[in-house]
This record gives sequence, C-alpha cells and structure tokens, in this order.
Amino acid sequence: MYLGARLRKTISLMLLIFLLPACSIPLSNSSNTESHQPDGLTEEVVVEEPTAISQLPTAVPKVSEEEMQEPPPEATGVEIQPTQTIGPEPEQPINPMTGLPVDDPGVLQRRPLLVSISNFPPTARPQAGLSFASHVYSTFIGFGMNRYVAVFYGDYAEHLQEILANRLAEGNDDNFAIGPVRSGRIAFEDIKNQYPHALLITAGASPEVLSQLSNQVSVFGSSDESVNNTGVGADALGQLASDYPVDPLKYESLVFNATPPGGGESAEFVRIIYNYLNQNGWEYDQGSRTYLRSQDQADGSGELFPMIDRLTGEQLGFENVVVLWAKHSYLSPTVLEINLSYVWDHFGLLYRDGRVYEIKWSTRNGKLMIYDGEGTPVPLVPGKTWFEVVSFQSTWDRAKSIVRFHELPSDF
Repeated sequence: MYLGARLRKTISLMLLIFLLPACSIPLSNSSNTESHQPDGLTEEVVVEEPTAISQLPTAVPKVSEEEMQEPPPEATGVEIQPTQTIGPEPEQPINPMTGLPVDDPGVLQRRPLLVSISNFPPTARPQAGLSFASHVYSTFIGFGMNRYVAVFYGDYAEHLQEILANRLAEGNDDNFAIGPVRSGRIAFEDIKNQYPHALLITAGASPEVLSQLSNQVSVFGSSDESVNNTGVGADALGQLASDYPVDPLKYESLVFNATPPGGGESAEFVRIIYNYLNQNGWEYDQGSRTYLRSQDQADGSGELFPMIDRLTGEQLGFENVVVLWAKHSYLSPTVLEINLSYVWDHFGLLYRDGRVYEIKWSTRNGKLMIYDGEGTPVPLVPGKTWFEVVSFQSTWDRAKSIVRFHELPSDF
C-alpha cells in the first residue's frame, strides 16, 4: 500500500508539471509592444485573401535524354555564324616618304627607284612622270644647267598604268612613262645613299662617273638622233622595283603633319635663279594646297611658264618645296661633286602652306632629317616634296623671295 500511494503521488506531480505551460499567457513576437501611432488614431490593415490556391504538382515530370540534346541547325532553320572578334579597324599603311596612306601595303615593300631626268636642252620639256614621284631633287650639273633625280616609291606604278591606259585609249602611244632619262652624275650617289637598297636608273654615264655609282642600271634609246628619246616604261619600273623586297621602316626619317607649325613668314611665291637662261618659280595654290612649278624657256626673258607633266597634261604641284644649301666641288671641268651624305646642321628653307620656315637639315645617320634651331623636327605637309639643292655661295633675298644660285669658284 505504501508503494502504491507513493506511485500515485509521483504521477500526480508529473501531470501538474505538464499542465502548467498550457495555462501561461502567450507572449508577443515583437520585442517592443509600444505603438508608434499617435493616441486616438487607429490604422485598419486590409489583408487580401487569395481567391484560389494553386495546386502544386505531386511529381516531377521526367525528361528523356533525347529531349535534353540541342536540336541540329537544320531543325531550327537558323544559320550558325562563326564567332567574330570585334576590335579596332587596322590602321592603313603609310608611305614614309609622303606621309600619305596606300591601299596595298605590298607596294611599300618594292625598293625605291631613282631616275635621272633631263631638263636641258629645253627640247626635253615637258618631262613625263615627274608628278608621280614621291621626291624630286633639282641638282646643278655645270654650265648653268640643272638635272632632276626623281624618287619613285609606293603605289606610283598602278597610277602610271591607269594614266597610260587612258592615253592609249585616246590615241596617244607613249614611248615611255618616265623620262627623258639622261646620264648619271656623282651627286646622284649621295642622294641614293639616303634610300637603302634603291636602284639608280640612268642613260649611262661617263667612265669617271660610272665607276663611282653603285646599284645602277643603264637604259638607252632606240635612236641616236635625239638625246630625249630614252625613257622607262611602267612595266619595266614595276619589274625593277619588285626584284628586291625592302623594309618600309628603313625610309622613315621625315615628319609629317597637316597642321602648319608655328612661326614662319608668308611666302606665296619663290623664284630660283641659276642664271638668266635658267629660272624657275613656285607659286602657292590655296585650292590644292600645293606649290605649282613654272620655268622659263631659256630665252633670257625671265618670263615663267607652267611646267607640265607630259602624261597628265597638268602643271606640276608639290605640297612641300625644300631648299638645301650644300657644298659643291669641281673634280674636273665636267664633273661636279655635291656633298649630301653624312652632313649636319646645314641651312635650308621649307615652303609649305604658303609660308616659309628657316630650317636646318642633316644626313648624319644616313637619313635626311629636317629640324629647327633647337633640334626639334619640323613637319612637312603630307604629300610630295621637291628639293632644290643649291651651293653654299647661293643667296636668299628674303624681301623679294628669291634664291639666287652662285656657281662656286673653279680651278679648271
């Protein structure tokens, strides 16, 4: 009996422990039971009950392995394009001698061709092809006469072919594209040295001159009746230029900028006088932004006439005209040397955009560089450049804009 009473007492105590939580006051879920609304105001909260309860699926649908595979392009009717990388457009290659772009970078791997072109006797005029040259040098050859060295590089051959085809269609059967070609001079070697791997084309040369010319080929006319019947055809030019591939970086030396540099003086015209039978002029044309070349007729009048390219029928126009003062020396009565290689800080003039700038020029590193008195490069206009090479004795009349060539003293 004692154990039974004790057992009943224990059970009663356990029931009391379990029943006590049921009688406690429920607690709020909020830690702060105070209302944030002013006294006397009540807010009615409307709770919208859902009108229907969506039925959740009781099973996950099975997807077959075939349905998980991507359909072939034929099934969708959409053509799959290859992945394309979008980036900046490649820069157009630039001719380092003109600062102008070319369409085909391959033309810049053709070696430069230097061609000796006659200016005397006057029957050699008008010359053919000078307007297609990147650079032209006018050099003194003695007896008051000058001769040109035209540097052809880049896409000139394609332009020549087009011009010649048009002229042939018009009934003009040209004997040559470039010319008339005349004999070489020692000074041409110094000019050629500025263009690595260039080929010099002349109509032969005297023995004492020919021995001092390197990388040179001779062309001859079909007749001895005239000194003006020798030239080079467009096909021959293309073949000679393509025989030796070159690196265009070797010809980077000049700086180009379409914006004129500061300073300078107005110079709409400049006259180059060798003597009373050989005078040339350059007049700036605002429309084309070029200097147009004129020359006299070797009649002593000094009157200038437009210098025409025989192929185009148009007046020669060059964006830049550069006058270079250089040392001239007579080696014999008929052989003249002009020192253009590995010199520095020589005086010169740059004509561009109707203005003239005093410059210095150098070929100290084997490349022609043009700069100001402080050594800062002076930019040319992108385009072609004509170089007037004059003696140290030559003068410049700033007020009249005249460069007068003075022949050096000779012991012969």
